Amino acid sequence: MNFTSFHFVFFFFTTLILGHVLKGRPQRAFLLAASYYFYGVFEPYYLVLILFSTAWDYLAGMAITARRDWEQQGGAPGFLARLPARTYLIGSILINLALLGYFKYTNFGITMLNDVHPLGNSMFAFPAESILLPVGISFYTFQSMSYTIDVYRGVLEARKDPIDFALYVTFFPQLVAGPIVRATTFLKQLDEGYNIRKHDILVGVTRIIVGFFRKLVLSDNLAPVVNQVFSNPGAYGTIDIWVASFAFGWQIYLDFAGYTDIARGVARLFGYEFEINFLYPMAASSITDHWGRWHISLTTWIRDYVFIPLGGSRVGPVRVYVNIAVVWLATGIWHGAAYHFVAWGVWQFVMIAAHRVYNSTSLGQRLKESGGLIYNIASRVFLFFCLSFGFIWFRAPDMTTANLMHGRQFGFENLNESLVFNSALFSHNQLKGLNEFIVLLGLLWVYEIFFNRYQLEYFWKPENRKKLIGILIAMIYMIIAMTPAETPNFLYFQF
Repeated sequence: MNFTSFHFVFFFFTTLILGHVLKGRPQRAFLLAASYYFYGVFEPYYLVLILFSTAWDYLAGMAITARRDWEQQGGAPGFLARLPARTYLIGSILINLALLGYFKYTNFGITMLNDVHPLGNSMFAFPAESILLPVGISFYTFQSMSYTIDVYRGVLEARKDPIDFALYVTFFPQLVAGPIVRATTFLKQLDEGYNIRKHDILVGVTRIIVGFFRKLVLSDNLAPVVNQVFSNPGAYGTIDIWVASFAFGWQIYLDFAGYTDIARGVARLFGYEFEINFLYPMAASSITDHWGRWHISLTTWIRDYVFIPLGGSRVGPVRVYVNIAVVWLATGIWHGAAYHFVAWGVWQFVMIAAHRVYNSTSLGQRLKESGGLIYNIASRVFLFFCLSFGFIWFRAPDMTTANLMHGRQFGFENLNESLVFNSALFSHNQLKGLNEFIVLLGLLWVYEIFFNRYQLEYFWKPENRKKLIGILIAMIYMIIAMTPAETPNFLYFQF
């Protein structure tokens, strides 16, 4: 079910009213049923997969606890305590990764086999499988795995009530596109019960309006230009390609941030506070700062469950870079099963590694301390160009298209064929209203910097409520007046 559909509006108000009328376990059971309905609308068979994944990790958590209890108390081991806790943890991780691997990465694996197969381009190539990727599988798989890992680490007690655990995995606001919520956060709030105050309503409604504004007014109005250029990049020149890459960076950011704003707002109206997932990343001054603000729930998940277990930054300098490379390779593959997503992940590693080296130099330290406003602005502009270079890998349908676009960004006719430089590409601009569009992108940056300085918490203060009301009225007006006739699905549904 899409947040931007009338179906969701009816579903949301019905669920909100009944969810607050019911109390205790019936309330949780109702929200679980509503969440399954929300997810099943996409494709009913998805429910089989998420039910299996939920049941498996629930049993794994119970078995880990049973084994630990037996080790402490002794006596005859029960059925679930017969195997070591580590075995259950490994089983949980392997099953989750196997499901994710089959549905998301099978055809990518077949592609790689054909690429190394001597007859991969012939009739003897391995055929691709017809596999429908379940919406949100990357999100709820990571969320469910983190529960089992935390139970194994002793950070969290296994939840005995299967309804509670199933609700944690499937709670509809964040089910299909995050944020990835930790069990330590969700289950604690679940135990505390609903306690909705006026401030919660203010926060929830504000986030929902801001989320729809970001998605429908800002992101969706960038989509036509992005789609136009990426669908036929060979017809466009250098400036056109750069502008399209800038536009896509803003489009995917505002689309995803808009979704998580709505998700966090809806959850707040049900009594749950999810941690922020986007903290104005386009206002960042470095790649490290950027990734501390972008998709925070994923980057912290990978930090806690991949980077730190590998040794984090506590190992030697070479090993640190190896660990960072593994993290960003995994992040690229998590986003998509294709070479261009791998390339995007490698590019993030290159930028972060280069920034670490630069920061360790005396020049980097001196400019950071005394560079002033000019250095501050220049570092942000440079970062945005580097990010936009990488966004082409993220949006392009394949490496051939990405290579063509990257070449044209620097005046090369077609890098897939030769290193022919064509200076005419710098003046070959085909986008209509190019100057106006460049001004719009500049205004988006002003928007980002303004709200990075005056965040929503500022407007929630009693003395600033009038300013908030004015901003929300303006956003609602623009949502009504500027929403495109056709609104695409949220982009992160495909991940």
